[in-house]
Amino acid sequence: MYPSGAWHGHWDQEIWGRQPMGPLVLRFHEGRIEGEGRDIIGPFTFAGDYDESGCIRMVKQYLDRHQVFYRGVYDGEGTIFGEWQIPPFWSGHFALSPILGKPSPDTPIEEL
Repeated sequence: MYPSGAWHGHWDQEIWGRQPMGPLVLRFHEGRIEGEGRDIIGPFTFAGDYDESGCIRMVKQYLDRHQVFYRGVYDGEGTIFGEWQIPPFWSGHFALSPILGKPSPDTPIEEL
């Protein structure tokens, strides 16, 4: 369902605004998610799971810092949208999308 590899994304929060995550690598295998990345707070890892309908649950663990809980759902077009939380007071929205390779301009058009 989800491609393993390079992803890009962001999280939103009232005080910090929209903050990009990157570089970001996510690996999906048999319902499990693992990954790592960096944002304005610092380096982090991701660990969690996903189901056949595209729902994800992950914990973002900043190195030597706090955890952030992510819950989201596949939008049907490649992006995961959802909400992050640092209980009990902080929350906001996030989006994650795979970085897909683009064909070179010289790639011939294939007939179907």
